[in-house]
Amino acid sequence: MLTLSIAALAATAVLGQDKGSVDPKPLPPLANPRDPNLGAKELFGRKISPAPLATHSIGFYAKGCLAGAQALPISGETWQVRRLSRNRNWAHPDMVALPERLSAKAHEVAGWPGLLVGDMSQPRGGPMLTGHASHQVGLDADIWLTPMPNRQLSRNEREEMSASNMVRSDRLDIDPAVWTPSHLLVIRAAAQEPRVERIFVNAAIKKALCREAKGDRSWLAKVRPKPAKTAVTMSARMIMRIAERPAIVSRHR
Repeated sequence: MLTLSIAALAATAVLGQDKGSVDPKPLPPLANPRDPNLGAKELFGRKISPAPLATHSIGFYAKGCLAGAQALPISGETWQVRRLSRNRNWAHPDMVALPERLSAKAHEVAGWPGLLVGDMSQPRGGPMLTGHASHQVGLDADIWLTPMPNRQLSRNEREEMSASNMVRSDRLDIDPAVWTPSHLLVIRAAAQEPRVERIFVNAAIKKALCREAKGDRSWLAKVRPKPAKTAVTMSARMIMRIAERPAIVSRHR
């Protein structure tokens, strides 16, 4: 139903999409890991495996960590993970299950071959060396608004391929040459997931959703525009956030 070539994706690439590396170099060891002045991101960014503990999200979305994380498999029938070199396809098991479930819905309701999944969390959550302030407790996930190609992507494509910019150059509305009714169907399916608390998008995308949504519009309350400072990088993706539950998140103050 919807086919996008790699060339077409590159032609409408979004500024701010950091490409990965097919040959990532390990970070050098820290001279003094116990240095009290060392940033937490330096420690969490070097962990390549989850904490061998019971699953537990600790803290808050933008200030916390994650124990007992699970990895989203890098490929499924209706999803593929991008930027594998980042090792950010870890999350709480409830979040891992969500892209698997939503990708099947995207195939069913929108005719997409599947979803391209971006950053979730690091193996132990926590702050990242680059990128997000959130995504620290395993309850956030980036979903690219470019449909998954109807084939297996190579490792190089997963690192280098850019997503399509949904937003017009003046940033006031969506680009009608790229945005389609199927995008609304996918975002609506995500927002209608009972466990989803928020969907973050570019303000121009929220504007289009409010204009184009028909029938039951209650799901729009979950879709929130991101602030202007992050709007450019949000013009090609949405962030899904699942709700906190006492069994999932504990806060230590």
